[in-house]
Amino acid sequence: MSINPYWTEDGKAKNLALMTSTERYEMLETLRQTEARDWMRRYRLKAKELGQQETRTWWEAVKLDINKRRGQAGVNTLIAEMEKQRDVNSL
Repeated sequence: MSINPYWTEDGKAKNLALMTSTERYEMLETLRQTEARDWMRRYRLKAKELGQQETRTWWEAVKLDINKRRGQAGVNTLIAEMEKQRDVNSL
Protein backbone atom coordinates (compact mmCIF):
# COMPACT_ATOMS: atom_id res chain seq x y z
CA MET A 1 0.00 0.00 0.00
CA SER A 2 1.41 3.38 -0.98
CA ILE A 3 1.39 6.32 1.37
CA ASN A 4 -0.37 9.46 0.21
CA PRO A 5 1.84 12.47 1.06
CA TYR A 6 -1.25 14.65 1.58
CA TRP A 7 -2.53 12.61 4.53
CA THR A 8 -1.26 12.73 8.07
CA GLU A 9 -0.41 9.65 10.11
CA ASP A 10 -3.92 9.44 11.54
CA GLY A 11 -5.46 9.32 8.04
CA LYS A 12 -6.81 12.87 7.93
CA ALA A 13 -6.03 15.33 5.16
CA LYS A 14 -3.43 17.98 5.89
CA ASN A 15 -4.59 21.52 6.48
CA LEU A 16 -3.95 23.52 3.28
CA ALA A 17 -2.78 26.47 5.36
CA LEU A 18 -0.01 24.33 6.83
CA MET A 19 1.22 22.94 3.52
CA THR A 20 4.15 24.42 1.66
CA SER A 21 3.51 26.09 -1.68
CA THR A 22 5.19 23.13 -3.40
CA GLU A 23 2.88 20.68 -1.65
CA ARG A 24 -0.17 22.76 -2.58
CA TYR A 25 1.00 22.96 -6.20
CA GLU A 26 1.55 19.20 -6.36
CA MET A 27 -1.89 18.59 -4.87
CA LEU A 28 -3.49 20.94 -7.41
CA GLU A 29 -1.69 19.16 -10.26
CA THR A 30 -2.91 15.80 -8.96
CA LEU A 31 -6.47 17.12 -8.84
CA ARG A 32 -6.20 18.49 -12.40
CA GLN A 33 -4.86 15.19 -13.70
CA THR A 34 -7.55 13.22 -11.91
CA GLU A 35 -10.30 15.48 -13.23
CA ALA A 36 -8.98 15.22 -16.78
CA ARG A 37 -8.86 11.42 -16.62
CA ASP A 38 -12.39 11.37 -15.16
CA TRP A 39 -13.80 13.51 -17.99
CA MET A 40 -12.03 11.30 -20.54
CA ARG A 41 -13.63 8.24 -18.94
CA ARG A 42 -17.06 9.89 -18.95
CA TYR A 43 -16.66 10.85 -22.62
CA ARG A 44 -15.79 7.27 -23.60
CA LEU A 45 -18.79 5.92 -21.68
CA LYS A 46 -21.12 8.45 -23.33
CA ALA A 47 -19.72 7.57 -26.75
CA LYS A 48 -20.55 3.90 -26.17
CA GLU A 49 -23.99 4.80 -24.83
CA LEU A 50 -25.08 7.57 -27.22
CA GLY A 51 -22.80 7.46 -30.25
CA GLN A 52 -20.23 9.99 -31.41
CA GLN A 53 -22.51 12.79 -32.66
CA GLU A 54 -24.69 12.95 -29.55
CA THR A 55 -21.60 12.67 -27.37
CA ARG A 56 -20.05 15.70 -29.07
CA THR A 57 -23.26 17.65 -28.39
CA TRP A 58 -23.16 16.52 -24.74
CA TRP A 59 -19.48 17.52 -24.47
CA GLU A 60 -20.19 21.02 -25.84
CA ALA A 61 -22.88 21.43 -23.16
CA VAL A 62 -20.43 20.27 -20.49
CA LYS A 63 -17.82 22.78 -21.68
CA LEU A 64 -20.41 25.57 -21.56
CA ASP A 65 -21.29 24.63 -17.96
CA ILE A 66 -17.62 24.61 -16.98
CA ASN A 67 -17.17 27.96 -18.72
CA LYS A 68 -20.00 29.44 -16.62
CA ARG A 69 -18.33 28.31 -13.40
CA ARG A 70 -14.63 28.71 -14.15
CA GLY A 71 -14.43 30.88 -17.24
CA GLN A 72 -12.81 30.10 -20.57
CA ALA A 73 -9.39 29.76 -18.95
CA GLY A 74 -10.75 26.89 -16.84
CA VAL A 75 -12.09 25.13 -19.94
CA ASN A 76 -8.80 25.63 -21.75
CA THR A 77 -6.84 24.28 -18.78
CA LEU A 78 -9.05 21.18 -18.58
CA ILE A 79 -8.79 20.47 -22.31
CA ALA A 80 -5.01 20.96 -22.26
CA GLU A 81 -4.71 18.54 -19.33
CA MET A 82 -6.95 16.03 -21.10
CA GLU A 83 -4.73 16.17 -24.18
CA LYS A 84 -1.65 15.78 -22.00
CA GLN A 85 -3.15 12.74 -20.25
CA ARG A 86 -4.17 11.25 -23.59
CA ASP A 87 -0.60 11.65 -24.86
CA VAL A 88 0.83 10.12 -21.68
CA ASN A 89 -1.55 7.16 -21.89
CA SER A 90 -0.79 6.56 -25.57
CA LEU A 91 2.90 5.90 -24.89
